[in-house]
Amino acid sequence: KDSQRSADASRTPSFELKSGAGGACTNALLSSLRENGEPLTWNELLDSMREVMQEKEYSQVPQLSSSSNLDISHGEFSPIHTLDNGGKRRALLIGINYVGEEGELTGCHTDVLSMKEYLQKQDFADFKILMDDGEHENPTGENIIQAFEWLVQGAEAHDSFFFHYSGHSRSVKGRSGDEEGNRDETRMPLDHQEYGQINGDTIFEHLFLKVPKDAQLTVLIDCCHSGNNLNLPYTVVANSPTLKQSGKPLKMHQNPYFRITKELGIFKKLDAVTNILDNGLDLVESELTKHENHNRDLY
Repeated sequence: KDSQRSADASRTPSFELKSGAGGACTNALLSSLRENGEPLTWNELLDSMREVMQEKEYSQVPQLSSSSNLDISHGEFSPIHTLDNGGKRRALLIGINYVGEEGELTGCHTDVLSMKEYLQKQDFADFKILMDDGEHENPTGENIIQAFEWLVQGAEAHDSFFFHYSGHSRSVKGRSGDEEGNRDETRMPLDHQEYGQINGDTIFEHLFLKVPKDAQLTVLIDCCHSGNNLNLPYTVVANSPTLKQSGKPLKMHQNPYFRITKELGIFKKLDAVTNILDNGLDLVESELTKHENHNRDLY
């Protein structure tokens, strides 16, 4: 939720995961997967995360965005491509505590270590970790952009990629007017005072557009101001009564803040319009095309 920040779950031991502080979203997801077992449908996972956070008295609300209109009542959560047959399993994990700064966080490193532990159990072996802990590569703006490029370098069909971010974010005045309330949601690298902030368009350009046909990228953003950061065409917010409370499963809907005209500006800059539209984002500005093209899976 925008009024809260990453790493505000100071009672992380109550999730029975790693000790110390950590992000409520990261810990709720891992706790849900551990307690319920796998596989879980997307609906079951969102429902469980909501219940876990409510039980721990956190008011964050999980939200799912996707490049395709997922059947979240039957489709199962997995960081691994459904057609994986020995493809790449590569993960980029970023945790920024902003050590020594005003507004220093305390749990983002813990989030990264917890997520790495989970992904290793899913047979992910190729990791790039950016943390301001003096041991790993610093999560500066330039290093983060280079890490995006690393994550999908040499990507092929049926590869599985995972990106996890735990740190600060901001909501700033939008340049295009497309985001909710004309605000852009940004990620804050370690050197944000010099480098600036990383907005959704930058992630779209340097990461999403590099995901090839029939590959899967799963993204977990654990910070405030993260609701529309991915700006994908379909979304669902788990802010209604849980499935157990209402008996009604959640459904994805069109993201009213996705604007193909803005994304086309990025496509044209990269001379990639045809390629991207062929890979599953065949959209028009007035209405999302009604199709079930799962060629490229971005979550």
